[in-house]
Amino acid sequence: MPRDRRGLTISPLAPQSRPLFPRQVLRLALLGVCGLVLCATLGGCGYVMTSSLDDMPERSVELTTVENQLFPPRPGLEYDLTRRIKDEIALDRRLRLVSEGGDVRVRVSLVRFEEPTIVKDLKTAAPSEILLRATAVVEARGYMVPGGSLRRRVTATDGYAPSLGESREEALARLWRDLSRQILDAATDREWAASGAK
Repeated sequence: MPRDRRGLTISPLAPQSRPLFPRQVLRLALLGVCGLVLCATLGGCGYVMTSSLDDMPERSVELTTVENQLFPPRPGLEYDLTRRIKDEIALDRRLRLVSEGGDVRVRVSLVRFEEPTIVKDLKTAAPSEILLRATAVVEARGYMVPGGSLRRRVTATDGYAPSLGESREEALARLWRDLSRQILDAATDREWAASGAK
């Protein structure tokens, strides 16, 4: 009869003990977890991130270049915002950008842009934290808009800290992203628009 290290006799009929989690099961579990993470990362699970989830059919959106009504003038900001709104439409599966004849015609005016310093370095008096704030007026028309038309004012804020190495460009990108999502929600979200929320 075989003996183990302690000198005890091992009966051939006794079941051999196995670890609770064999290496094969552990490998398969790890592979499954990696597969789920990869699937979620690539968006293959069918989960869609949009600015607002609804059960409405896809809507076509007609968008003109954002009108810059800033005073004093800040030329160029309207193009950054227009580009970001188009990017958000492309990412939002509820919406499809068209050049004319859209279910919803959106006109956006950039009416306020502020970049105040909210914290200064006491030693150098250099800005250590800067706030970004932008306000836009959204006008939407079309048969998919409750009442045929709406006009809303939306505002987004962000900030950055130059003293910590944060860049203005990254903060502006976040600001335009957030403002674009609010603009699209205001123009295409029937429930929000019908509520008359300002």
